[in-house]
Formats: sequence, structure tokens, C-alpha cells
Amino acid sequence: MLLAATDPWTAILNFLQTMIVPNWGQLISMLPFFLLLGVVGPLISLVGVMWFWYAIHRKRGHVKVVEPEAQPALRDQNGNPIFPPNVPFCEEHGLIYPASRTTCAIDKDELSVVCPVDHTTRPASQQLCRACGTRYSLGAASTALTVRRTGQPPEGGAAVA
Repeated sequence: MLLAATDPWTAILNFLQTMIVPNWGQLISMLPFFLLLGVVGPLISLVGVMWFWYAIHRKRGHVKVVEPEAQPALRDQNGNPIFPPNVPFCEEHGLIYPASRTTCAIDKDELSVVCPVDHTTRPASQQLCRACGTRYSLGAASTALTVRRTGQPPEGGAAVA
């Protein structure tokens, strides 16, 4: 059997007929796909772009690290300064310095430190106590951090002591 050859004009008209007069049942069955592609897809894309823009432009907290200043030492009944152990201090000016300092800010003299083991005084630049042999370094944690809990208090409406 020979297949009848269709002329090109009939083939073009058959193709145009499928475009001009579509199969409406097939198009209605594809409606959820068109909704997903034409409505939900752009909305998800828009939400993604907005989230990315927010992530780039949001204001973030900036931590400013500042070395603490020298503080005056506490005084006893006679007015003599009381220096805590393992903290650099200037005995002449009665000031307590942060752990990272080894010289006085006023006259540039070397600071002293009281040994926490045997309570002898040594220069702040030395990491070894000559009396008891304890080795330590000042300023191991040079920045003190305060951790604050955010959120709600525990159940019952009051903080637990």
C-alpha cells in the first residue's frame, strides 16, 4: 500500500487548525501547570530576591572594642591602696590597669603585679614569680564579654534567683 502524499498546503492548513482551534479539554487539563508556572513561580522568585536584598542590606550590630582605662584602687582605713592579685597596678599613683598593660600611662614606669599564690610583688613584664615559681601570663582573656539573655523570663512571670 502506498501512502498518499499530502500536498504541502494541506499540511500547513492542518498545522494552523491546531493552533487556531485548539483542543480545549487538553488545555484545561494543563491549567494547574500554567498557574504554577505563571503565578506561583514568579511569587517564589520575588520572595527569594527580597530575602536576598534584606540579607545584604540589613543593619547588623557592630562591636567596638575599647581597652578599659586605668581605675583607682580601693583604699583601706589608713588610705593605702588595696591591689588585687594578678592585676597590673601602679603603686605610686594608686591605679589598677587592664591586664594587657605593663607601663604606667602617667609616668611610663613599669607596673607591678601581686602573685596570686604567695602574694609577693613582681614586675608586670615578668611571667614567672621568682619567689614561688608560678608561671602565668597577664591578659590571657584581653576582652571581657558580657552575655545577655534575650527573650522571655521563665514561666511564672519572675526570674529565678
